[in-house]
Amino acid sequence: EGSIKATQAKINRIINLDYETFVNSAFLQQGKADAFTVKQPSQRKQILSDILNLNRFESYEDAAKGEIKRLDDDINGINALIRGITEDLKREPQLRAVLAEAEAAQADAETKLAESEARLQQVAFAPSALTGAQTQAAAIETRLKGIDADLDVVEGEIKRQVAKIEQYEAISAQREQIEQGYLELQTARAAGDELADKLRQWSEIETRRHGLERQIDAERTTLKQTISGLEADVKNLDRTINAAKTDDLARLQAEIAELHALDQQREDLEITIAQLTQESAERTTIRDILYKEAHDIKAQQNRLASIEGATCPFCGQPLDAHTRDQMIADLEGVGKEKGDSYREAKARLEEIAATLTGKKDTFATLKTRTRGLAALEKQAGALSAGVEAAQKAEILRAEKWAQLEAAQAELSAEAFAHGLRSQLAALIADRDALGYDSGAHNEIQARLQTFSGYEARQTELEIALAALPDLHTDLENATARRERLHATRTEETAALDALRLQIVELQGLVKEYQTREQEVRQFRMAAIKAAEKVGSARQDLLALDDLRARKAELEARLAARRDERALYDELKLAFGKNGIPAMIIETAIPELEATANRLLARMTDGRMSLSMNTQREKKDGGMAETLEIQIADELGTRPYEMFSGGEAFRINFAIRIALSQMLARRAGAHLRTLFIDEGFGTQDDEGRNKLVEAIIAVQDEFAIILVVTHIEELRDQFPVHIAVEKTGDGSRVSIR
Repeated sequence: EGSIKATQAKINRIINLDYETFVNSAFLQQGKADAFTVKQPSQRKQILSDILNLNRFESYEDAAKGEIKRLDDDINGINALIRGITEDLKREPQLRAVLAEAEAAQADAETKLAESEARLQQVAFAPSALTGAQTQAAAIETRLKGIDADLDVVEGEIKRQVAKIEQYEAISAQREQIEQGYLELQTARAAGDELADKLRQWSEIETRRHGLERQIDAERTTLKQTISGLEADVKNLDRTINAAKTDDLARLQAEIAELHALDQQREDLEITIAQLTQESAERTTIRDILYKEAHDIKAQQNRLASIEGATCPFCGQPLDAHTRDQMIADLEGVGKEKGDSYREAKARLEEIAATLTGKKDTFATLKTRTRGLAALEKQAGALSAGVEAAQKAEILRAEKWAQLEAAQAELSAEAFAHGLRSQLAALIADRDALGYDSGAHNEIQARLQTFSGYEARQTELEIALAALPDLHTDLENATARRERLHATRTEETAALDALRLQIVELQGLVKEYQTREQEVRQFRMAAIKAAEKVGSARQDLLALDDLRARKAELEARLAARRDERALYDELKLAFGKNGIPAMIIETAIPELEATANRLLARMTDGRMSLSMNTQREKKDGGMAETLEIQIADELGTRPYEMFSGGEAFRINFAIRIALSQMLARRAGAHLRTLFIDEGFGTQDDEGRNKLVEAIIAVQDEFAIILVVTHIEELRDQFPVHIAVEKTGDGSRVSIR
């Protein structure tokens, strides 16, 4: 076509599938084969809705709801306007009465306002005069507080100075006693210093002696700890030796050897089963090809036998009766060869099927018997480790026991710390040679204690003798300052009393001023309100005619909006989840179940089937929207979530193919081709084999199944290969 868009449109018309329908039907995208089943039941219904492209109805419903909301807002607004206009029209008589009343009130308020303003002017001076008097009084009160504070300071200073003079004079009276006691203290202090030096040396020796004794005790403790550790080691080794189970190990090893032989048989059977399965797939393909070729040969024979004339229907060359008979005979021979090969392949397939049944049963039995092999090997490993540990423990116990006996003998004989003991004896000899007398030292300490207070008293005496002359001078100055402050306070108090009388008088005038000022404000506000009422009443009366015309227009618009809203109500119900989308899903579920069950029965030899429920009952009543998948097999009916491995894969594959075919049918396409893109990459060997089995099981549903993969090991699982190889000259495609 002339453009990409036109080309795409033509592709869509020819195959009757657009791109979105293609990737959700004929094309199984990489990693998305189980995108539907692994979701929560509450999410699957939404996914099915998305696959069926039902979300377009949500946009239709939202559009209808939007129009309904817009119309409701418009209707409510129009109703509100009509109600307001109706109420306004009812107020015409009231407005006329209000106008007359407002005009009379305006005249009365203006008269009263003029009278009150004249009375206010008579006392207008009072507020400023009161403020000035209060400011002067506050200044005087502040100064009085300062004077009182200064007086408190001066009084405290005088009391302190008098007390200090009395204290220092009492100390001066004891001068002779204090000086004699201080002399005794000095004498005792000299004798005490000499004894203190000896005490220091004695204490150092005692400290070192205690340190050596602690080191000896520490070595004794270390030796005891060594003995305890060795005793614990011997006990632990005894437990290890006693815990060994040699007999149990021998019995378990014999059982493991027997299971290993069975496991080897199981592995050999598994290889044989895989080979037979592969041969079955190959021979099935060969059988189908031979059947088709034999059928084609038969058709050629019939065509040659039925023609009349001397021209070959295949090559157009001249054909006589003898040549035609020869060609028919040749075709009959080739057909017989194909038929014999077909029957041979069919017989071999039946033989393989019978052999596989027996070998699979034997394989299942061997797999069950060898299931516990790993656990037994783990148990045997633990027992073997215990026996080996016991053997090592016997050797180590003899070494530990010899060390224990040697340590116990050393502790009993006190045969340790020889160097420390020699140092201790030398220190004791040095201490005894020092000649320190603790009794004499105690006597000197007692004398020092007796005369210790005279050092402080000597200092106090010296301070008192030096300070007394200055204290007498300071006392005289403080007394004179106190007298000056008392005189100033008397003058300020008299001035404050006079101002307070003046303030009381002015306060009365200010109250009168405030009362008259309030009257002026009230009358001025009344006059303003009366004027506003007059203007408002006149304006309201003029607007009534416009409101009547406006009301008629709004009533016509309201009727049109209500008719339009009724139409959108019907559309909202049709596009809602209980409308057209619900009908589509309810009709899609049986179709999906039928197709999936047909495929699942083919992949499981009729063992499994599924059903889908779109609603479930809530615990508190009512129904919840869901899409639960129930699977029935020989063990009963269980939710999909209870299945795993190959069974879950077959369920996923059947549902995915069913979804693909349903979507294609609804798009009007005849789905005969299936593409599987990289469906093996995330599977292990068993998963890949299951996928191949599933594809083979549904191959009769499609004319072509095209599998895209990069895994070399899977190449021989399929009869025809389209290989794409990259070369230096570009990519090359070959079919083999």
